[in-house]
Amino acid sequence: MRRLATVALFAAACGAAVPPVPGKGGPAWHELTSVHFVVWTDADEPRARAFLTEIEHLQQVVVGTAFPGASSPVKSFVIALRDDDERSAFVPGDFSALSAPPDGNLLKVPVIVLSASSNLEAGDRIEAHELVHVISHALIRRQPRWFAEGMAKYYETVEIAGGTADLGREPTYRGQPMMIHHLEPIAQIFACASLACTDQAFYATAWALFTYLTNTHREQLAHYEAVLAQTGDDRRAWQEAFGAMPLEQLEHDLREWLAHGSHVVLHFNVRLQDAPVQMRAITDADVYAVRAFMIYEFIGDRERVKIELAAAQALEPQNPLAQKVAAALGR
Repeated sequence: MRRLATVALFAAACGAAVPPVPGKGGPAWHELTSVHFVVWTDADEPRARAFLTEIEHLQQVVVGTAFPGASSPVKSFVIALRDDDERSAFVPGDFSALSAPPDGNLLKVPVIVLSASSNLEAGDRIEAHELVHVISHALIRRQPRWFAEGMAKYYETVEIAGGTADLGREPTYRGQPMMIHHLEPIAQIFACASLACTDQAFYATAWALFTYLTNTHREQLAHYEAVLAQTGDDRRAWQEAFGAMPLEQLEHDLREWLAHGSHVVLHFNVRLQDAPVQMRAITDADVYAVRAFMIYEFIGDRERVKIELAAAQALEPQNPLAQKVAAALGR
């Protein structure tokens, strides 16, 4: 009785942002599985299916233009909450989406949390940016941070309409054109391995470098990506693809290109295919468990995790996701 009372207090404290589980009158949750994604969502079925189609189309464009012929060995896990209010209860700060690479979460697959009602054409582009992280991490498990962020910034402005996709438009920062006040030294962004060194200048430099290589050294960049995917060794991949290019020369050429070069918006004719989708209902225990998972991974509030875990395990003691979270919490 005491445990259930605690759960009730937590639900009341969260207010309308976090609806009750389906068994207590909340919206139904479903799992939708496609070729590349497993989506857990409490959005209504038409929106859930439309959302899955959108991210499958983005997957096809990113893979078809950056990794032709590549296939992902894993499905990415997408938690698509029904609206921004619910999403804000599990994504901290003012982020509209957050992702985690395979080596950075309990499930060991690419993970993203976002709102199913968000538009991929939104001004801040964070949803598309984080989705590109998920798509690329399914193909290249280990990525240097400059490459991961540079690629995500490059692809976040993709425009998909009908049978065409435009890539390479200038990125934005919080809905405004991204200004490059100064570039960080390339050696410095190559050495960056944590969020502590990813300021606005880092993002701008990473985008500039990835865009420059896409425009001027596309075959070498493709070779770098292939070696990185095969080995996970950034130094080896860079040496094999760009070893003959001193960083000082690369930095000089990048600055010259930014000042005087030609920035090309690439136009692709694409044949987007709608992937078959399997759909099933998700239990109340799964809903509590996935909430515990989100809180553990993205918020870090152990007491909130324990509350959601208790509710999940009261309904289904052997719930697989709840067991994973409980084991991690115990460690």
